[in-house]
Amino acid sequence: MLVPALLVAFAYWITWLIDGILGWQTMTRPIVLGTVIGLLCGDLKTGVIMGASLEAVYMGISGIGGSLAADYRSGTAVGVGLAILSGISMEEGIAIAVPIGALCLGLMPVTTMVGNLMEVPLMNAAKQGDVKKYNRLVWFQAIVLQHLLDTAVIFLCCYFGSTVITTTFDAIPAWLMNGLSASGGMLVVVGLALTTQAIFSKYTVPFVLVGFVLTKYLAMPVLSVAILGFVCAYMVFDRSRALKQVENTVGGDDFYA
Repeated sequence: MLVPALLVAFAYWITWLIDGILGWQTMTRPIVLGTVIGLLCGDLKTGVIMGASLEAVYMGISGIGGSLAADYRSGTAVGVGLAILSGISMEEGIAIAVPIGALCLGLMPVTTMVGNLMEVPLMNAAKQGDVKKYNRLVWFQAIVLQHLLDTAVIFLCCYFGSTVITTTFDAIPAWLMNGLSASGGMLVVVGLALTTQAIFSKYTVPFVLVGFVLTKYLAMPVLSVAILGFVCAYMVFDRSRALKQVENTVGGDDFYA
């Protein structure tokens, strides 16, 4: 379990590093991070499906006033890692990932404190005008210190947690395991409901109903419905842009009349 746990921690660290260097917030999203973990651990299918499911869970959750509900990055890394290493079902992995993400949120102040240990040396290097030393310290902070603690925690969770999870799940009664699987599936639905609530309006109701009919009664594949939705969105966007141009033209003619 040592090498797979190291691979999970490495996937978490490298995605954080890429996002930090490029100024993105994309690589650490569950749908990307889960895919990277699945690819490195040799179970791409589980990584993609769990990543997409956790993306649906966290997509509707946003921070208010600087506060976060959960650390979706750590939750995704540990949840997907334990699902692959322990052999538990994806629904059970999702049910584990959400509370783990909430617990790992408490590590953020400590992680930030560790990442800021280079503040005094950086200030001294800046005062001395030593550009090379300053650059070395910046890269050392970004590569090593910034996410050293949380990466180590994820490694320990996956390394020791896989055995604990396997032993614990073997001892759990079947009815409780079924409950965990059901709750994991419900979390995805709740996430999608929160996202739908944010964009729900009288203009989107027909599209929601059409999508429901296509998937439920006509049994169309999800990919086909997604492509159809993209085409409809593009048509609506193009039409609204054309109407706006017409309104601007008419308004300009009235102004100069």
